[in-house]
Amino acid sequence: MTERPVGRLEILLAAYEYELGHCFRCPRRQIQVTRVGEITSPEGETPLYACRTCVAELLLAHDRALDPPDRRYRQIPRFPRQVESP
Repeated sequence: MTERPVGRLEILLAAYEYELGHCFRCPRRQIQVTRVGEITSPEGETPLYACRTCVAELLLAHDRALDPPDRRYRQIPRFPRQVESP
């Protein structure tokens, strides 16, 4: 029996410490969540907790944001504006 290779995402998900709580991204309640950030204001700090599914989606969105674009950007030529005389 061969073991399946563990992917980077699975390693990252396993590194978090989980507790029972509410996910801020989805409607699920009393599931395993981990702290992923906070919202700070003059009144204080509100911790944000997310479930494993939402943490995985956040990590993938982060990875996609760092990927280079599928196509190269090209410079659009700019033409000088013609000023009409009165």
